[in-house]
Amino acid sequence: MSGGTVDLKGIAIDFGGTLAYIDKMGNREYQEALLSMANEFGYQGNLRNLVSAWNDVIWHSMKGEFKNVQEFWKQFAEKLNMPSSPVLMKNLESIRIQYSSVVFQLYEGALSVLSVLRDRYQLALVSNCAIGTSDVIKALKLASYFECVALSYEVGVRKPHKQMYLEALQCLGLEADECIFVADEISDLEGAKEVGMKTILVRQGSHTFYEARDQSFQPDFQCNNISEITGFL
Repeated sequence: MSGGTVDLKGIAIDFGGTLAYIDKMGNREYQEALLSMANEFGYQGNLRNLVSAWNDVIWHSMKGEFKNVQEFWKQFAEKLNMPSSPVLMKNLESIRIQYSSVVFQLYEGALSVLSVLRDRYQLALVSNCAIGTSDVIKALKLASYFECVALSYEVGVRKPHKQMYLEALQCLGLEADECIFVADEISDLEGAKEVGMKTILVRQGSHTFYEARDQSFQPDFQCNNISEITGFL
């Protein structure tokens, strides 16, 4: 594919909702394991309250507010009105690692597509995600497909902030008009377009228009699942 007079050289791809999805059963088991551990240390709340606290800490983590997993779990314990003892922190982290390859599952065809794209282009993974997602990427055996991985908790901002895209472009050593961005959320594509990248919308995530500023935004290309994107490239 060509972008005007510039040939496509790089592809930046979103993670959650594009390459992988949250397995509901696995996520439920993870949350229940966290609840069980919290209960052992005196937590009296229910699963609903724990998940609410969890989601809040995840959101702040995505923006790079915690330097390491210890700070993450300390904030989580504080949200549950629990003392952040070293033993509790260690046990919660052990549970996170245990479920790294359970909560997220790759969409069918994701690895096959990446194998094809890796032989043709430079690839970057660009994701809004919480601290520890690098472990998930490794557990799913994704790391080897990408020259660059830009995670929001490491960069310190979330898409559609332009810095997320610029980090990937700088790492790849490419200009924006040499790259295309693939994602399931319109807001991600809006940010990519603003820095000069072409866009592909993959309509398989559950929040396609979540956080979108322009409900009438039109990507350059769109498809129903990740396995179809090679048809445009």
